[in-house]
Amino acid sequence: MLDKRYETLLVLVQTKSYTQTAQRLFITQPAVSQQIKSLEMELNVKLVRYQRPRLTITPAGQELAAFVQRIQVQANKVVTALQHPQVTRQVIFSTTLSLSEFLAPQLIQAIQATQQFRDIQCRVTNTQAALTAIDRGTSDFALIEGNFDKTRYDYQVVREEPFVAVVAANHPLAQQAQVSWADLTAYPLLLRELGSGSREILTNLAQAANVTLAEFSQTVTINNLAAIRQLLLQGAGVSFVYRSVVASELAVGKLVTLRLPAGQLLHELAVVYARDSFFAADYQRWTQALRQPGN
Repeated sequence: MLDKRYETLLVLVQTKSYTQTAQRLFITQPAVSQQIKSLEMELNVKLVRYQRPRLTITPAGQELAAFVQRIQVQANKVVTALQHPQVTRQVIFSTTLSLSEFLAPQLIQAIQATQQFRDIQCRVTNTQAALTAIDRGTSDFALIEGNFDKTRYDYQVVREEPFVAVVAANHPLAQQAQVSWADLTAYPLLLRELGSGSREILTNLAQAANVTLAEFSQTVTINNLAAIRQLLLQGAGVSFVYRSVVASELAVGKLVTLRLPAGQLLHELAVVYARDSFFAADYQRWTQALRQPGN
Protein backbone atom coordinates (compact mmCIF):
# COMPACT_ATOMS: atom_id res chain seq x y z
CA MET A 1 0.00 0.00 0.00
CA LEU A 2 2.94 2.32 0.61
CA ASP A 3 5.19 3.86 -2.01
CA LYS A 4 7.95 1.32 -2.60
CA ARG A 5 10.58 3.95 -1.76
CA TYR A 6 9.29 4.12 1.81
CA GLU A 7 9.42 0.35 2.09
CA THR A 8 13.00 0.45 0.80
CA LEU A 9 13.89 3.04 3.43
CA LEU A 10 12.39 0.87 6.15
CA VAL A 11 14.47 -2.15 5.11
CA LEU A 12 17.61 0.00 4.77
CA VAL A 13 17.16 1.30 8.31
CA GLN A 14 16.90 -2.29 9.51
CA THR A 15 19.91 -3.62 7.57
CA LYS A 16 22.07 -0.47 7.34
CA SER A 17 23.40 -1.96 4.14
CA TYR A 18 22.58 -1.21 0.49
CA THR A 19 23.68 -4.74 -0.45
CA GLN A 20 21.53 -6.52 2.13
CA THR A 21 18.56 -4.25 1.36
CA ALA A 22 18.86 -5.08 -2.35
CA GLN A 23 19.01 -8.79 -1.57
CA ARG A 24 16.00 -8.68 0.71
CA LEU A 25 13.90 -6.71 -1.79
CA PHE A 26 15.15 -8.64 -4.85
CA ILE A 27 16.32 -5.49 -6.61
CA THR A 28 19.74 -4.15 -7.55
CA GLN A 29 21.93 -2.11 -5.24
CA PRO A 30 21.87 0.93 -7.60
CA ALA A 31 18.05 0.73 -7.50
CA VAL A 32 18.13 0.98 -3.70
CA SER A 33 20.40 4.01 -3.86
CA GLN A 34 18.26 5.64 -6.55
CA GLN A 35 15.04 5.17 -4.58
CA ILE A 36 16.54 6.69 -1.43
CA LYS A 37 17.95 9.68 -3.34
CA SER A 38 14.59 10.19 -5.06
CA LEU A 39 12.81 10.19 -1.69
CA GLU A 40 15.32 12.66 -0.24
CA MET A 41 14.85 15.01 -3.18
CA GLU A 42 11.06 14.83 -2.99
CA LEU A 43 10.97 15.44 0.76
CA ASN A 44 13.95 17.81 0.79
CA VAL A 45 15.26 15.93 3.82
CA LYS A 46 18.55 14.08 4.26
CA LEU A 47 17.73 10.50 5.27
CA VAL A 48 21.03 8.67 4.81
CA ARG A 49 24.71 9.56 5.02
CA TYR A 50 27.13 7.19 3.32
CA GLN A 51 30.89 7.46 3.66
CA ARG A 52 32.32 4.19 2.45
CA PRO A 53 32.19 1.76 4.10
CA ARG A 54 29.90 3.29 6.76
CA LEU A 55 26.21 3.98 6.23
CA THR A 56 24.45 6.15 8.79
CA ILE A 57 20.72 6.80 9.07
CA THR A 58 20.01 10.41 10.03
CA PRO A 59 17.61 11.22 12.89
CA ALA A 60 15.06 12.29 10.26
CA GLY A 61 15.52 8.95 8.48
CA GLN A 62 15.04 7.04 11.74
CA GLU A 63 11.86 8.96 12.57
CA LEU A 64 10.42 8.55 9.09
CA ALA A 65 11.18 4.82 9.10
CA ALA A 66 9.47 4.42 12.49
CA PHE A 67 6.42 6.22 11.12
CA VAL A 68 6.40 4.01 8.00
CA GLN A 69 6.55 0.90 10.16
CA ARG A 70 3.59 2.06 12.27
CA ILE A 71 1.58 2.84 9.16
CA GLN A 72 2.48 -0.47 7.54
CA VAL A 73 1.42 -2.52 10.57
CA GLN A 74 -1.80 -0.55 10.95
CA ALA A 75 -2.55 -0.78 7.22
CA ASN A 76 -2.23 -4.56 7.33
CA LYS A 77 -4.65 -4.71 10.27
CA VAL A 78 -7.14 -2.43 8.51
CA VAL A 79 -7.04 -4.46 5.29
CA THR A 80 -7.52 -7.70 7.21
CA ALA A 81 -10.48 -6.21 9.10
CA LEU A 82 -12.06 -4.99 5.84
CA GLN A 83 -11.48 -8.23 3.96
CA HIS A 84 -12.70 -10.44 6.77
CA PRO A 85 -15.14 -8.39 8.89
CA GLN A 86 -16.65 -11.49 10.50
CA VAL A 87 -13.30 -12.98 11.54
CA THR A 88 -12.24 -12.36 15.13
CA ARG A 89 -9.13 -10.23 15.38
CA GLN A 90 -5.92 -9.96 17.36
CA VAL A 91 -5.00 -7.11 19.72
CA ILE A 92 -1.62 -6.61 21.36
CA PHE A 93 -1.04 -4.05 24.07
CA SER A 94 1.72 -3.16 26.50
CA THR A 95 1.24 -2.25 30.13
CA THR A 96 3.62 -1.01 32.78
CA LEU A 97 4.30 -3.24 35.77
CA SER A 98 2.39 -1.06 38.23
CA LEU A 99 -0.75 -0.96 36.08
CA SER A 100 -0.56 -4.69 35.38
CA GLU A 101 -1.49 -5.11 39.02
CA PHE A 102 -4.87 -3.38 38.95
CA LEU A 103 -5.87 -1.80 35.62
CA ALA A 104 -4.65 -4.26 32.97
CA PRO A 105 -6.98 -7.09 34.15
CA GLN A 106 -9.95 -4.70 33.91
CA LEU A 107 -8.84 -3.62 30.44
CA ILE A 108 -8.61 -7.23 29.28
CA GLN A 109 -12.16 -7.82 30.52
CA ALA A 110 -13.35 -4.74 28.60
CA ILE A 111 -11.77 -6.12 25.42
CA GLN A 112 -13.27 -9.58 26.05
CA ALA A 113 -16.72 -8.05 26.40
CA THR A 114 -16.65 -6.94 22.74
CA GLN A 115 -16.32 -10.58 21.61
CA GLN A 116 -14.33 -9.31 18.60
CA PHE A 117 -10.89 -10.59 19.54
CA ARG A 118 -9.87 -14.24 19.64
CA ASP A 119 -6.23 -13.38 20.45
CA ILE A 120 -5.52 -10.85 23.21
CA GLN A 121 -1.87 -10.32 24.13
CA CYS A 122 -0.77 -8.26 27.13
CA ARG A 123 2.95 -7.53 27.49
CA VAL A 124 4.23 -6.22 30.82
CA THR A 125 7.17 -3.83 30.44
CA ASN A 126 8.31 -0.36 31.46
CA THR A 127 7.09 2.96 30.09
CA GLN A 128 9.93 3.57 27.64
CA ALA A 129 9.72 0.05 26.20
CA ALA A 130 5.93 0.39 25.88
CA LEU A 131 6.27 3.62 23.89
CA THR A 132 8.98 2.09 21.70
CA ALA A 133 6.65 -0.83 20.94
CA ILE A 134 4.00 1.64 19.71
CA ASP A 135 6.62 3.38 17.58
CA ARG A 136 7.70 0.10 16.01
CA GLY A 137 4.16 -1.14 15.50
CA THR A 138 4.72 -4.23 17.67
CA SER A 139 2.09 -3.03 20.13
CA ASP A 140 -1.30 -1.57 19.18
CA PHE A 141 -1.48 0.67 22.24
CA ALA A 142 -0.15 0.93 25.78
CA LEU A 143 -1.51 1.38 29.28
CA ILE A 144 1.07 3.53 31.06
CA GLU A 145 1.58 5.84 34.00
CA GLY A 146 4.90 7.36 33.00
CA ASN A 147 5.45 10.70 31.31
CA PHE A 148 5.32 10.77 27.50
CA ASP A 149 5.41 13.29 24.65
CA LYS A 150 1.75 14.25 24.24
CA THR A 151 2.44 15.89 20.89
CA ARG A 152 3.71 12.60 19.47
CA TYR A 153 0.90 10.26 20.51
CA ASP A 154 -2.86 10.27 20.86
CA TYR A 155 -4.10 9.22 24.27
CA GLN A 156 -7.03 8.88 26.62
CA VAL A 157 -6.67 9.60 30.34
CA VAL A 158 -8.19 6.79 32.39
CA ARG A 159 -7.98 8.57 35.74
CA GLU A 160 -5.69 10.33 38.18
CA GLU A 161 -4.20 7.93 40.72
CA PRO A 162 -2.62 8.91 44.08
CA PHE A 163 1.15 8.29 44.11
CA VAL A 164 2.01 7.78 47.78
CA ALA A 165 4.89 7.14 50.15
CA VAL A 166 4.32 3.85 52.00
CA VAL A 167 5.83 2.05 54.98
CA ALA A 168 4.91 -0.83 57.27
CA ALA A 169 2.42 -0.01 60.02
CA ASN A 170 5.11 -0.63 62.67
CA HIS A 171 7.75 1.50 60.91
CA PRO A 172 9.04 4.50 62.95
CA LEU A 173 7.81 6.94 60.28
CA ALA A 174 4.29 5.54 60.53
CA GLN A 175 3.88 7.21 63.92
CA GLN A 176 4.51 10.73 62.56
CA ALA A 177 1.59 12.96 61.55
CA GLN A 178 3.74 14.43 58.77
CA VAL A 179 7.15 13.53 57.42
CA SER A 180 9.79 15.58 55.63
CA TRP A 181 12.13 14.41 52.88
CA ALA A 182 14.92 14.56 55.46
CA ASP A 183 12.93 12.04 57.51
CA LEU A 184 12.55 9.78 54.47
CA THR A 185 16.21 9.85 53.44
CA ALA A 186 17.24 8.38 56.79
CA TYR A 187 15.79 5.04 55.67
CA PRO A 188 16.36 2.66 52.73
CA LEU A 189 14.38 3.48 49.59
CA LEU A 190 12.76 0.61 47.68
CA LEU A 191 12.31 1.67 44.08
CA ARG A 192 11.71 0.45 40.54
CA GLU A 193 14.31 0.07 37.79
CA LEU A 194 15.47 2.76 35.38
CA GLY A 195 12.99 3.21 32.53
CA SER A 196 9.95 2.60 34.71
CA GLY A 197 7.32 5.31 34.95
CA SER A 198 7.16 5.03 38.73
CA ARG A 199 10.86 5.71 39.11
CA GLU A 200 10.72 8.72 36.79
CA ILE A 201 7.79 10.17 38.73
CA LEU A 202 9.58 9.61 42.04
CA THR A 203 12.77 11.22 40.71
CA ASN A 204 10.84 14.28 39.55
CA LEU A 205 8.98 14.47 42.85
CA ALA A 206 12.23 14.38 44.82
CA GLN A 207 13.89 16.95 42.56
CA ALA A 208 10.97 19.31 43.12
CA ALA A 209 11.83 19.09 46.83
CA ASN A 210 15.56 19.63 46.03
CA VAL A 211 16.38 16.04 46.96
CA THR A 212 18.25 13.36 45.00
CA LEU A 213 17.82 9.61 45.37
CA ALA A 214 21.49 9.40 46.29
CA GLU A 215 20.67 11.14 49.59
CA PHE A 216 18.77 8.11 50.89
CA SER A 217 20.73 5.94 53.32
CA GLN A 218 20.38 3.07 50.85
CA THR A 219 18.55 2.37 47.59
CA VAL A 220 17.22 -1.06 46.68
CA THR A 221 16.21 -1.38 43.02
CA ILE A 222 13.65 -4.10 42.21
CA ASN A 223 11.65 -4.70 39.02
CA ASN A 224 9.02 -6.72 40.85
CA LEU A 225 6.15 -5.14 42.79
CA ALA A 226 5.40 -8.27 44.80
CA ALA A 227 8.95 -8.20 46.16
CA ILE A 228 8.63 -4.50 47.00
CA ARG A 229 5.40 -5.18 48.89
CA GLN A 230 7.01 -8.00 50.87
CA LEU A 231 9.99 -5.85 51.83
CA LEU A 232 7.64 -3.05 52.88
CA LEU A 233 5.66 -5.45 55.07
CA GLN A 234 8.89 -6.55 56.71
CA GLY A 235 9.85 -2.95 57.49
CA ALA A 236 12.81 -2.96 55.11
CA GLY A 237 12.33 0.64 54.00
CA VAL A 238 10.05 3.19 52.38
CA SER A 239 8.66 3.11 48.86
CA PHE A 240 6.54 5.25 46.54
CA VAL A 241 3.76 3.43 44.69
CA TYR A 242 0.27 3.95 43.35
CA ARG A 243 -2.27 3.57 46.12
CA SER A 244 -4.15 0.87 44.20
CA VAL A 245 -1.00 -1.30 44.12
CA VAL A 246 -1.11 -1.66 47.93
CA ALA A 247 -4.85 -1.17 48.45
CA SER A 248 -5.33 -4.56 50.14
CA GLU A 249 -2.47 -4.03 52.58
CA LEU A 250 -3.69 -0.52 53.40
CA ALA A 251 -7.23 -1.76 53.97
CA VAL A 252 -6.13 -4.25 56.66
CA GLY A 253 -3.67 -1.86 58.27
CA LYS A 254 -0.45 -3.72 57.38
CA LEU A 255 0.87 -0.74 55.42
CA VAL A 256 0.25 2.98 55.89
CA THR A 257 0.72 6.02 53.67
CA LEU A 258 2.88 8.90 54.82
CA ARG A 259 1.86 12.54 54.67
CA LEU A 260 4.38 14.81 52.95
CA PRO A 261 4.39 18.64 53.16
CA ALA A 262 3.48 18.94 49.47
CA GLY A 263 0.33 16.91 50.02
CA GLN A 264 -1.00 14.09 47.88
CA LEU A 265 0.41 13.70 44.36
CA LEU A 266 -2.05 12.65 41.67
CA HIS A 267 -0.68 11.23 38.42
CA GLU A 268 -2.46 10.50 35.17
CA LEU A 269 -2.90 6.91 34.00
CA ALA A 270 -3.46 6.77 30.27
CA VAL A 271 -4.15 4.60 27.25
CA VAL A 272 -1.63 5.75 24.62
CA TYR A 273 -1.61 4.94 20.90
CA ALA A 274 -0.24 6.12 17.56
CA ARG A 275 -1.54 9.43 16.26
CA ASP A 276 -4.58 9.20 13.97
CA SER A 277 -4.92 5.46 14.56
CA PHE A 278 -7.69 3.80 12.54
CA PHE A 279 -8.62 1.88 15.70
CA ALA A 280 -8.85 4.94 17.98
CA ALA A 281 -12.58 4.37 18.53
CA ASP A 282 -11.81 0.97 20.08
CA TYR A 283 -9.23 2.45 22.45
CA GLN A 284 -11.58 5.25 23.44
CA ARG A 285 -14.39 2.79 24.15
CA TRP A 286 -12.17 0.62 26.34
CA THR A 287 -10.86 3.66 28.20
CA GLN A 288 -14.45 4.68 28.92
CA ALA A 289 -15.08 1.21 30.37
CA LEU A 290 -12.11 1.66 32.74
CA ARG A 291 -13.57 4.96 33.91
CA GLN A 292 -16.78 3.33 35.12
CA PRO A 293 -17.42 3.38 38.90
CA GLY A 294 -15.86 0.41 40.63
CA ASN A 295 -12.87 0.21 38.27
